[in-house]
Amino acid sequence: MLPPSSPSAAIRADPEFTHPCIRCGRPGVAAQNGLCDECNPLELAQPSATQVHGIAALGIIVAVIVLAVLARFTLAGTGPFDGYVAGVATATDGLAVTVVVANHGSKAAATTCQVQEASRRAGGPRQVVQTPVIPAGEELRFTTAVTRFGTSPIALVADCQSP
Repeated sequence: MLPPSSPSAAIRADPEFTHPCIRCGRPGVAAQNGLCDECNPLELAQPSATQVHGIAALGIIVAVIVLAVLARFTLAGTGPFDGYVAGVATATDGLAVTVVVANHGSKAAATTCQVQEASRRAGGPRQVVQTPVIPAGEELRFTTAVTRFGTSPIALVADCQSP
């Protein structure tokens, strides 16, 4: 037998891993248990890892479904939107573009329009502009500044998307 002062006697062969109680947070709960002795005085069966992960996965799925339903009701009736460029003029730091956007939906909403050169629709430079709120079933004309096309007026087109 080794004397108690030897270094080998102080080292345990297999350390016991612990974690806090999942209910009250008290430290020192054995790794195979989820609850401390005070939170589980009758030593009832502990929840398994599968149960805990299943509850977490179910919570995530329910949250995604709730968000999808809320998004559906929030966006219902917005758009579709049609837009075109009505005019292009020189501005101090680029071009002043007048865009006309029609809201064909049943709810007032704003959208975004991509403004791009008429001659270079695919792969050319484009700038996204935000429209003001457009009343349902109406058309709105607004002017915005774009900086990606220089300061010389050129032919531009607008592609407005539904949210």
